[in-house]
Amino acid sequence: MKSLLLSAATAMAITTTLGADELSDLKSQLKILSERLSTLETNDKKHAEQTNVLTSELINVQNQTSFTSVDSSKGLYGMGPAASKVYYSKNPLSIGGYGELYYSKYNHDGVNTGSKDAYGDTYRFIPYIGYKFTDNIILNSEIEFEHGNEVWIEQLYVDFIHNQNATLRVGDQIVPMGYTNLYHEPTLFNTVQRPDVEKQLIPSTWHELGVSVYGQTNDFWYQVGAFTALDMNHPTSGAYGANEVASSNTSPQNWIRKARVGAESDKGIDNIAVVARLDYNGINGLQVGVSGYTGKAGNSTIAGKAEGQMTMYDIHAKYQNEGFMARALYTESHLSNADSYKTDMPESARGGYVNLEYNVLPFFVQNSQRLPLFFQYENYNLGTSTADGKSFGTSESFTYGLNYFPHDQVVLKAEYLNRKNKNSTNTAKYIDEGIFSLGLGFIF
Repeated sequence: MKSLLLSAATAMAITTTLGADELSDLKSQLKILSERLSTLETNDKKHAEQTNVLTSELINVQNQTSFTSVDSSKGLYGMGPAASKVYYSKNPLSIGGYGELYYSKYNHDGVNTGSKDAYGDTYRFIPYIGYKFTDNIILNSEIEFEHGNEVWIEQLYVDFIHNQNATLRVGDQIVPMGYTNLYHEPTLFNTVQRPDVEKQLIPSTWHELGVSVYGQTNDFWYQVGAFTALDMNHPTSGAYGANEVASSNTSPQNWIRKARVGAESDKGIDNIAVVARLDYNGINGLQVGVSGYTGKAGNSTIAGKAEGQMTMYDIHAKYQNEGFMARALYTESHLSNADSYKTDMPESARGGYVNLEYNVLPFFVQNSQRLPLFFQYENYNLGTSTADGKSFGTSESFTYGLNYFPHDQVVLKAEYLNRKNKNSTNTAKYIDEGIFSLGLGFIF
């Protein structure tokens, strides 16, 4: 019996000893597993951080190499949507632009009918190149390839943005006069050519070296600045002054357009002009405003004559409601001491236009395309009075046409224009002419 009890006790002791050893081994293994798990968790955190860094770098690379598409609803005030791309692009480098091509068939009735009866032109191809140094320092440029063989820099400026109320713009920039002059991308006006009033009286595209401040305050948008002034006398400007010979390209009717200095170094800078613009946009769909310009007009070429002062203003309005849009503009120009430049130099000019359009496509199909029919009436006199007491006479034009937008960035245009030059005592080129035109325009 004693032997049996001793054997049992020995077995229990051995079992107990074995259980303690196994427990110790188990604890050791758990400790090792815990350390490995901790190491894995640490590595996972490092991998997650590395993954986040790589993802962020990949997004940055994608943003820097991706192309920002034009959003036709995102036009910075005073600019077209393509010109505005750099302001909302995630990519620091932005490339946009627009283009225009047209064909015109002429029917002349009156004088000077020896000109060509039809024209076709690769009119403009314009790249916009912009760059964001920061969100508040932005470079923008507009380079124009015109008629297939001419190159111009139309804009090259830097914006220093303080807030929406005030931005400083320095460089070659659009003079804030008129409507089409500012909004000159071809999807923003319905005629094949820009209105005569905004080619001759407000010489679109009118750009000059200058410094300006612009911004939005409550329901008003403003821009005010100092720019190189129109030069009525500089011989290389093409202005109709004492140093010019009247021709089809430098006729007295081009006296304002050819006086632009732009940023051409060979024209020099004799004077500075002050320009201001104020637009009200507090009513949905309505824009109405006024612009003004004043500056010295260049040194007199006639001994004893005083330098002239050029003053201009325009009143403009636009209203848009669904498929209907109306635009109107009136402008006047006055040149003091006009006889300081030429005996028949214009002293004043005036003109205006009304443009109406309505999108008729929804009557037939419901889609994103558009088919606006339009009518435009212009009435102007490029020299209501001259230094020798004459007048160029009134011209008026009626334009009927349509646009087709297969895409909001592409437009096909067709129109017929009838222009009449009435009671001219000077150099009206035609008494009556009709022009049928087709056009293609796009922005990107």
